[in-house]
Amino acid sequence: MLNTRKILVLCGAIFVLLIARGTSSQENDSCFEKRTQTEMNVCEADQAKKADTELNAVYTQLIAKNKSDAEFVQKLTFAQESWLKFREADLDFRYYQKDKLRACGSVYPFCRSLAFIDLTVERTKELKEMLNPQEGDVCGFASAQELDQDYQPTK
Repeated sequence: MLNTRKILVLCGAIFVLLIARGTSSQENDSCFEKRTQTEMNVCEADQAKKADTELNAVYTQLIAKNKSDAEFVQKLTFAQESWLKFREADLDFRYYQKDKLRACGSVYPFCRSLAFIDLTVERTKELKEMLNPQEGDVCGFASAQELDQDYQPTK
């Protein structure tokens, strides 16, 4: 009885998280239109792969744009490796149960993919902002190259 109650509470929490993800996100997510849970899981896993591919492309562009700045490349590489570890640790935390299917049900792969996508899309936005920084954003990212171009010693 207690396990059944836990499962129902967890399923309810997952449902609330899906709703909290936002109606606009759901409207843009064609995976919600699939008929079976398996189709939804596969669809969302494909979306996660696409998000990860875009992240890697933007990361590669940022490295290429700043390849002459070895310190930048080293620090970005370290930061990205750390972020990837964070992403996995965060997902492991969100779904910490050993038997995830028993704890979360057949919706687990779908929900994990949604969380993966949300984290990955946010990181991609951050890297895109570094790739194309906003002029005048004094707290935003500026590469050493940009700082060197803007520097004009006073006489």
